[in-house]
Amino acid sequence: MAGSKNILIVEDDVMIRDMYKAALEAAGYKVGIAGKATEAYKLLESFKPDCILLDVMLPETSGLEILNELRKNPKLGCQNTKIIMMTNLAEKEIRDKAIEGGVDGYVIKSDIVPKDLLKIVPSL
Repeated sequence: MAGSKNILIVEDDVMIRDMYKAALEAAGYKVGIAGKATEAYKLLESFKPDCILLDVMLPETSGLEILNELRKNPKLGCQNTKIIMMTNLAEKEIRDKAIEGGVDGYVIKSDIVPKDLLKIVPSL
């Protein structure tokens, strides 16, 4: 994914979201943020990400449901966008569902620090 410049972070924890955003912006990425599905879908009307960092546990709609919508709804323009599912749930069932849904990466948030994203995102 070399050359990727636009990243969308869908994360409801403001502290985590802000840390990820700061690390990515410091590295030159343009970052959009959303705390829930409706915000993400609205932002996608004008912001075209190269990569989406998608939390599993979100208010209203799970990250797995958002993943499914992103992959199947051509109006959102993300059918081929790189998507990294991010969670603190190290459950095989969730990881397997994410893989079945077409996720490009799966990261346990407690296993990384924000600067690790600078290695993960370009590796896709």
